[in-house]
This record gives sequence, C-alpha cells and structure tokens, in this order.
Amino acid sequence: MAQQTPQSAAPAVDAAGVHVADLNKSYGSNHVLRGIDLDVAPGEVVCLIGPSGSGKSTLLRCVNLLEKPDSGRITVGEFDVTDEDVDLDALRRHVGMVFQQFNLFPHLSVLENCTVAQVKVLKRSKAEAAEVARRQLARVGLAEL
Repeated sequence: MAQQTPQSAAPAVDAAGVHVADLNKSYGSNHVLRGIDLDVAPGEVVCLIGPSGSGKSTLLRCVNLLEKPDSGRITVGEFDVTDEDVDLDALRRHVGMVFQQFNLFPHLSVLENCTVAQVKVLKRSKAEAAEVARRQLARVGLAEL
C-alpha cells in the first residue's frame, strides 16, 4: 500500500471502507482489545454495543489514531492507519468522530457540534456543513436532534 504524503492526492476513503485486523490494545495489565477483526463496507452503518469498559471507545479512538494500538492493522480507505508514516492530518480530514460525552461543546446543539470541523478543517460553508450533518444524523436515526 502506498504511503500518503502531503503532496499526494487524497485517497478514496469511501471506496474501500474500514478494515481492522488482529487489533490489540492494553492499558497496563488491562488488555482492552484482544485480536479484534472488523470490516465495514462503504455506506454501511455499524453500531458498537456493549457494557462500559468493553473497549468500544478504545476501538474507535484507535481507528482515528487518537490511541495507538499495541499491534494489529487498521486501514481506512487507502490509509494504513497503523503505518508509522501515515499522514494524520489527511486521515483526520476524512474520518470524523463524535463520542458520547467526549469533547463535545456543551453550548452547541448536536447539529452545531457536527458542523464545527467541517467548517474549520474542510472549509465548507455553514449551510453545506449543516446539510451534510443532517444527512449523516438521519442515517443513524438522529435527524430530529
């Protein structure tokens, strides 16, 4: 897989989906993720459901490299997230995440929280960002928020 550099064209993230293979992550002696394998097709909506402390947020944080996995491989589109030379800025322009009760702006609505990065990072107009946010919120049953 080709390495991404700032000069290269943005990869077709939506074309390849998300693939996780044999992902492991520990915090001290607590082995949170054990050999996780996951494939998410483009356009597919997946819900991670489980008890508190089961690794749901850790898995999501590893996908965006907010947490560094101990081992395993993650690809998002053409990005090899686990490659030490991955262009994090380019990756994060294509991968957006909002965590329940994590780094949301309490003074903003759900819709506004979903538009901030689009306007600041992707340079979309507020109207375009709101339309994208509404469409994505509708996909997961949250259009009324």
